[in-house]
Amino acid sequence: MSDTSPIFILGLQRGGTNQLLNALRSHPDTVWPDGEMHEVLRPKPAVRADVFQALAGYLPTVLRSGDIMNPRQAPGPLRPRDRAWIARELARATARNLPEVRRYKRALAAQGLGPSFPSGRNRMLVKVMNYNIGLATELDRIYPGARFVGLVRDPYGICESMMARGADPAKILPLYRYFGETLLRLEARGLPLKVVRLEDMITDFRKTVDEVFALCGLEPGVTQGLCLQSKERITDASGRVVGTRKVDTFHAFDHVNGHMRGDVNDMARASLAPEVAGMIQKNCAAIMERFGYLAPKVLG
Repeated sequence: MSDTSPIFILGLQRGGTNQLLNALRSHPDTVWPDGEMHEVLRPKPAVRADVFQALAGYLPTVLRSGDIMNPRQAPGPLRPRDRAWIARELARATARNLPEVRRYKRALAAQGLGPSFPSGRNRMLVKVMNYNIGLATELDRIYPGARFVGLVRDPYGICESMMARGADPAKILPLYRYFGETLLRLEARGLPLKVVRLEDMITDFRKTVDEVFALCGLEPGVTQGLCLQSKERITDASGRVVGTRKVDTFHAFDHVNGHMRGDVNDMARASLAPEVAGMIQKNCAAIMERFGYLAPKVLG
């Protein structure tokens, strides 16, 4: 593994990846693009010149190999030109985001939690979400020496959290199975991968961070905390909510656990309808067992 080998976080929406991502961002060796891999390479249409440029850049890949960056479907095989395009565009997106990377490091340093600037080793850090995990073997091929961290969560918590945002369990559960089965295959294949359970990260955040740093070859002890963003409501003179703004909050690694709900999955299980809980057990019991989760009996 070279000093410049990338780091990829493999995760699911509502799976707790932001905390781990920002812990890795706090290290002086890391730099990153503005967004998850599919957001960078397959941006949503918007009236902005940079978005139109990115969409135009993606079009040849779509015509050649299909919509391979769609996080809502399993990707097909890539061609050599696709791999070259991924490497080129991720590098460009990371370079464009360096001002934000420097701002993040300076903000941490102002709180006494880390160095104030990147080290210059430029370990690219990218979050790969949902069905895009199917590209992990291709990323390993593109970036020899890359390291991968897979973050899993109890499917009851994932399902309840996604459903609260309007998702259909009939789509959530196939995604969870695909994600879990793919992680297990990657592990069996010998990919340089560490699987982390959200529940263990909640129990001991500092230990998890130290283990992930060790896998990635990041020097421990050079950074002591991370920055998270919370949303603050913006109201007008009458008190009506007219928008939100992002607010930085800073936390030492040893104190992050106090800001994470240890009972979040228990609450999720209690709020799910019995028929949904039954669907989860039927579809995900084998994967839950492999990741050390207990599949509770569902009462009829």
